[in-house]
Amino acid sequence: MNRAPREAVWLVLSELFVDTEHTQKNLYAIGSLLQETGFSIDEIATILYREVAPVCGRWMLYPGAIGPWPAFEEQDLKKRIQAHLQKPWYEPPLLHRGLMFMPGVRRDWKIIQNAMLGKPMLK
Repeated sequence: MNRAPREAVWLVLSELFVDTEHTQKNLYAIGSLLQETGFSIDEIATILYREVAPVCGRWMLYPGAIGPWPAFEEQDLKKRIQAHLQKPWYEPPLLHRGLMFMPGVRRDWKIIQNAMLGKPMLK
């Protein structure tokens, strides 16, 4: 399996977990990038829920404790997600359900989905 397209999705989705307020315009840009990957919305949602949120989301549990950060470092992100994917299936990812459904991520994901579906931005 060629990991490059999937790794590109990891990097784009990690933006949902950085210490930044996203505007609707930024989220539509993320949606456009994701649409270009060739993955379906359902596939991207699965990648977000099972691969990116368990690794990136835990940083959201401690806002301000480590100070703001602009983005995840690409190589470290890939290494951490790959390590997460190597865990046995029965080893539950750290709080992944709660992390994916934090209000900010849930709201941002809905806007990204709308962008991928070609729906216009709300004014």
